[in-house]
Amino acid sequence: MSKSNAWSDPSEVGEAEVARMAAFLEERSRSQDMQTVNISLCKILDPHPGEYILEVGCGSGVLCRLIAPDLQPAGEMLGLDISPHFVEQARKYALQPGVASQIKFETGPAESLTYPTDSFNAALAARLLLHAKDPDSVVREMMRVVKPAGRIVVMDWDFDTVVVDHPDRELTRRLLTWRSDHHGGDNWSGRKLWRRMVSAGLQNLTVHPVVTVARAEEDGLTQSLWRAAQVCRDGGAISAEEHDDWVLYLKERIQAGTFFASINYFIIKGFVP
Repeated sequence: MSKSNAWSDPSEVGEAEVARMAAFLEERSRSQDMQTVNISLCKILDPHPGEYILEVGCGSGVLCRLIAPDLQPAGEMLGLDISPHFVEQARKYALQPGVASQIKFETGPAESLTYPTDSFNAALAARLLLHAKDPDSVVREMMRVVKPAGRIVVMDWDFDTVVVDHPDRELTRRLLTWRSDHHGGDNWSGRKLWRRMVSAGLQNLTVHPVVTVARAEEDGLTQSLWRAAQVCRDGGAISAEEHDDWVLYLKERIQAGTFFASINYFIIKGFVP
């Protein structure tokens, strides 16, 4: 199974692969650009003490752990993932003093949630809809299980908003466009979120664009660029020489302190009527 398909349905890969994917998510969450977008999402969600909040597609539980402290003392965070191995990993990462007691993790599909109607005060899905087989069903199910006047928050990137300071414009455009079209799910998902939320019937919608900037090797977007170059080379979109030249130039810019790249995330918030 390709890495792209593994992210689309991690329940179809084994325990060792999911452990590797979880470790990747944890490492990525520590980068400055990922912290920027994750903190922004939590502020927009606006969790309060005593609330019961659902994250659909929780992965390793990064956002659950960020949100849980704001629900104390009586609230609870529930993380749901389709992969039982991801749920095991999330439980392991949540073993932190003062946090684990506020979080539960369960296994289940996002498109057909098993929870009763009006169960939660709020629900979120971050970096999920671009991988979902039926993203509109995910939004409708989130809406069903959240109480009237409760909040729904969704977030995805739009990979076609990536900008990279590189002198070879033609190669950069070819590389980024091929990666956007052929790897990692629906990379236009960010621009579709508003339509999905309007179509679902959510009210008082607001859009919150977050531009994350990469200037260092350890930034999440920088690592995404290395993977983009690799999958383009492996997919035949660029030659091995083009791959090496493109990456080498950017690594030299990192060393010189002049590297710059950015991407837009879109966060949409709406309320259940």
